[in-house]
Amino acid sequence: MSRVAIVVQRCHEEIVGGSESLAWQYATLLREAYEVDVLTTTALDTTYWINALPEGLERRDGVAIRRFKVTTGRSNPYWGKLHHRLTESFNTFAVGRRRSANLNCNLRWSIPLQEEFILHQGPHSEPLLHFLKERWRDYRAVIFVTYLYPTTYFGLQQIPPRQALLAPTLHDEQPAYLSAFKHAAERARAMIWLTEAERRVGLKLWGELPGSVVAMSIDTQLHRPARSPSPYLLYCGRIDPNKGCPELFKHFIKYKAYHPSKLKLVLTGKDDLDIPDHADIEFRGFVSNEEKFRLMAGASLYVMPSPNESFSIVTLEAMAQRTPVLASGTSEVLFDHVRKSGAGMIYRDYEGFAAALGELLADKDKRAEMGAKGREYVLSNYQPERVRAALIEAVESCGEEPAPSRGGGHTKPRVERVKNERGVTELNKDELLNSPPLPLPQGWTEAELREWVASVLVEGGPPAEMRAYAVEDFKRFVYTLGLVPEKPRLDVLELGANPYFTTTLLHKFRDARLHLANFFGHPEQEAAQNVTIGKTGEVINFPYKQFNIEEDTFPYEDKSLDVVLFCEIIEHLLSDPVHAIVEIRRVLKPGGTLVITTPNVARLDNVCKLIGGENIYDPYSGYGPYGRHNREYNKHDLHRLLTVNGFHVNTIFSADVHERYADSYVDLEKIKPLVRHRAPDLGQYIFCQSTVNETSAASPAVRPEWLYRSYQQS
Repeated sequence: MSRVAIVVQRCHEEIVGGSESLAWQYATLLREAYEVDVLTTTALDTTYWINALPEGLERRDGVAIRRFKVTTGRSNPYWGKLHHRLTESFNTFAVGRRRSANLNCNLRWSIPLQEEFILHQGPHSEPLLHFLKERWRDYRAVIFVTYLYPTTYFGLQQIPPRQALLAPTLHDEQPAYLSAFKHAAERARAMIWLTEAERRVGLKLWGELPGSVVAMSIDTQLHRPARSPSPYLLYCGRIDPNKGCPELFKHFIKYKAYHPSKLKLVLTGKDDLDIPDHADIEFRGFVSNEEKFRLMAGASLYVMPSPNESFSIVTLEAMAQRTPVLASGTSEVLFDHVRKSGAGMIYRDYEGFAAALGELLADKDKRAEMGAKGREYVLSNYQPERVRAALIEAVESCGEEPAPSRGGGHTKPRVERVKNERGVTELNKDELLNSPPLPLPQGWTEAELREWVASVLVEGGPPAEMRAYAVEDFKRFVYTLGLVPEKPRLDVLELGANPYFTTTLLHKFRDARLHLANFFGHPEQEAAQNVTIGKTGEVINFPYKQFNIEEDTFPYEDKSLDVVLFCEIIEHLLSDPVHAIVEIRRVLKPGGTLVITTPNVARLDNVCKLIGGENIYDPYSGYGPYGRHNREYNKHDLHRLLTVNGFHVNTIFSADVHERYADSYVDLEKIKPLVRHRAPDLGQYIFCQSTVNETSAASPAVRPEWLYRSYQQS
């Protein structure tokens, strides 16, 4: 029997948190089909994540629970200061604009600083991470529950993406805007969403990700209503600011002041804030499940004030007990539940709260009708058999072909299934080919454009060498052109413009004023070269400026350019690519576009070279130190480097440009099982388009430790 691991920050029968309940439910739903291990920590308390339970193995209800020691709990007050800084950053960038995925509240937060925030939030467990790194092969799939904690963020880095499923329990909250969490989500093979509303939030914050709505099953057994001398509203769960409880208290107390009655507000759960001392607010603390369901069945209304919900188990449990709900409309998930079920009413402020509460309390028949609709909604959508089937399908997908495109420029590899001579279905030889459609200019065929580009001759360039270069790299030039916006009157800087193939395409197919730069090591700062288009006989004179992009200040004004092309250069730099990136950031207008292309160090050719015992380093060059590739990058490197230095990556993908020679080093059939899950990352070149963030010009340059060694910071 295959094994499945579920990673969650804590697990104990007394814990009633949503993510913990989700993890345990998934474990019990899967235990008949798989051997299930819950990998968790020894912590119980969420304030400091102190070790409270013994390490080791516990078996409960057919599930193995493996607990690991917390090595970093919540580092107060250090983490509190980081959280305050996050809030300030978020509020600063949220002023005057609608909250959206483009908010990027991490504009001044490097990836290392974001990881510091995640680490010191806790619970971080080095033994748990070590277990994942050493034992991931034991599992068909590893399901990470809740995106927010170190157990998930760092855990995802320990295993191959093909085996990782992420149930993020995501809602629109400040930490979710940190780019580190977006990158973490992209590492998972697929997402396990709880609701369509949660998936919409994910699309807004993290972009399109593969996955499906699996949901969660709800206990639908009817319970005898609790007896109470007074009618009451009920709230169950954590009593803290993030759940909207202060607003609920304020609304309820104000309502009672204007509408005196015997109505009470009953609360159960953990009190993480002070509960008002009010005669009609009754706090009962932790109660058994039986008592919770009886309270739900006996309540006049179940009230859910939280703006931060990814599913809201307790709301659906109350619906299953035929209790109508009064819910905050600031949560997309709650709004969807109420709208689809017809089982309650929504409020967004005190006036809406008071009006809905008064209407529902006065109409017993309406409450009964809503209660019946709520139970039918839960019975139709959240039964165990339905959830189990969807969950097993997600687990089984970890052994199938890669998920579809994640968006942002990724293109699904071309996959074709064929039958061999024995009638067995297998993948054809092009399974690992990365060849997105060429963004050809309108009205041009590929053959016509190839012929046109191949006819370009550069003054002083050997014709045979130039033609060979144009033919060999034709696709790269066209992919690059496709990343340059088609807008009128653009000011475009192309760094390293010689030998002008991309330049000539820009000259013909974009409405742009071209600013060109080269570095030949000559003393003159400005010069020009003629380019002849042999196909038409046209001669173009391209003036250029000469400077060293990793040492000199660019000879352009601040915020003067719409687009900068930085193509096939970064891999040649000797010591400081960040200098060039920060200078590009300086000269771009707010919202300006940076286009980078560079060879992909993780290309399939290199993978096969290493397996075959070949060296992947670029040879020394007769053109001097800048003639060779001094450091190549993968997609993740490039994304991280740009993000920490004030750019928002719009598109990043890899693509094959030249004829592939990987199979000359190793039998591709033998390595396909190892690399097919990351086929979109195996292309020969990386193509990236990013936008400079509006306020990043004032941010200091960030030279991350993973890229620099012994660098003398100024």
